[in-house]
Amino acid sequence: MFKLFKSSPAPEAAKPEPTSAPCDTGCGDGSAASSASDDAPFTGCLVCGEDLVYLPASTEMACVLCGAAKVGSARCKSGHFACDACHAAPAMDVIEKVCASTDERDPMALALRMLRNPAVKLHGPEHHFLVPAVLLAAYSNVKREPQKRAERVAEARRRVEPIQGGSCGLLGTCGAAIGTGAFVSIVTEATPLKGKERGLANRMTARALTVIGATDAARCCKRDSMLSILAAVKFAREHLRVDLSARGPECEWRSVNKQCGGTACPFHR
Repeated sequence: MFKLFKSSPAPEAAKPEPTSAPCDTGCGDGSAASSASDDAPFTGCLVCGEDLVYLPASTEMACVLCGAAKVGSARCKSGHFACDACHAAPAMDVIEKVCASTDERDPMALALRMLRNPAVKLHGPEHHFLVPAVLLAAYSNVKREPQKRAERVAEARRRVEPIQGGSCGLLGTCGAAIGTGAFVSIVTEATPLKGKERGLANRMTARALTVIGATDAARCCKRDSMLSILAAVKFAREHLRVDLSARGPECEWRSVNKQCGGTACPFHR
């Protein structure tokens, strides 16, 4: 199942960009979203860093960050609940800004740049957007359609934002995999009434889900995002006739992931 991913040599690791340095996308000395996110723990509860506890049933809770009453399925051991919007919004802003303007043609290289950004936490619904965003940006650049890049990325955000955090375990469908289907749907202009295009989008999601499900490991948004991107790269080559070159890297987050799948993960080397 993982021959595709393991056989690709890991690219030379890029040095993380300094968070205080001006970026190349017009965000100056760091957007408010990024700076606010820098203060939050990288993993676990956004308030105290404690492990999350998943509830037996979804329930309405008050978000400790915005105060809004939202239905959620997890809170930390201390009782803090952060809604998906508060968790993901800072990262989504960064992802959209970078992907809308980048000239990068390698979706994995672009994904790693985003995954290393402090606004993108270890786990969270921002990964549902990261996957289609990097694929659409790279696709637009390879196809020489930069004029469509920003709108495609924005459309992906609109489509995947409603996907619930933890959907991989709660609904049996990982948001990162759904993101690959959104990628194919957007570039083929699929609708519920277009048979061929709709079929391609669903088969893309199914392929990504098959690869993700084969790990038999606890959720890891980094692993599942990278698996989804690589599955989409192969699918695009086969069905869209677009060569999006990408390689499977060695994991950079296993030391901080308490639920790391170890050798069950193809990026664990």
